This record gives sequence, structure tokens and C-alpha cells, in this order.
Amino acid sequence: MTKKKNRLIVRKRDEHVALGVDEIAFIYRNEMLVVVVDKHEKKYLCDKTLSDLEAELDEASFFRANRQYIVNIDYIRSFKVFEKVKLEVFLKIPQAEHQIIVSQKTAPLFKKWVSGE
Repeated sequence: MTKKKNRLIVRKRDEHVALGVDEIAFIYRNEMLVVVVDKHEKKYLCDKTLSDLEAELDEASFFRANRQYIVNIDYIRSFKVFEKVKLEVFLKIPQAEHQIIVSQKTAPLFKKWVSGE
């Protein structure tokens, strides 16, 4: 098993920042850009794909909710049933105006992950 990362190198304008993974609330893809959002709602750019990040981050803490989002368990406030078969995830980040939907196929895995199974 490969060692999971403790930090990600992200960019804020022309500056590179070593951001601790425990500071990351969620990660999303916005067209061709991968954006990392920290617990203070600061946004950074990342040069890796979501698939690369999914492989590098600890699966006990991070979950690939869908093709667009990876969420950190420590920043999930709650979730609810959405359209009868999907789940909608709500974050502890107040200004995170992102609708994060977990697909019907992934919903059972998400529930197991959240419950720590």
C-alpha cells in the first residue's frame, strides 16, 4: 500500500503553498481547473487530476462523491436523501455554495464511509 500524502502542493496566484490535508475541506473540478478549498474557504489551484488526488489522499478522510467533488469527512455537517435515491452532502463551511450530490450507485459506499465501517 502506498503512503498517503500529509500535504498537497497548491497554487495561490504565482505562489506555491504546502497545504496540510487536514486543512482541506473539499476539492472540486471547475471545467479544466482543480480547485482546493481549505477550512477558511480560501481557494487554491492544484495541478493534479481528481483521480490522482483520490489515489493520493487517505480514503478514511476523503471520499470521491462524484466526478466533480472530493470531500473531507471532518467538514461534512450532514447529508440527506435527494431525488429518492441519491444523497446531498452539506458542509460545515458556511459560504460553500456547492451542491454536492452522491449518485445512487455511490450512496451506499458513502453511508458506510461516513459511519466508519
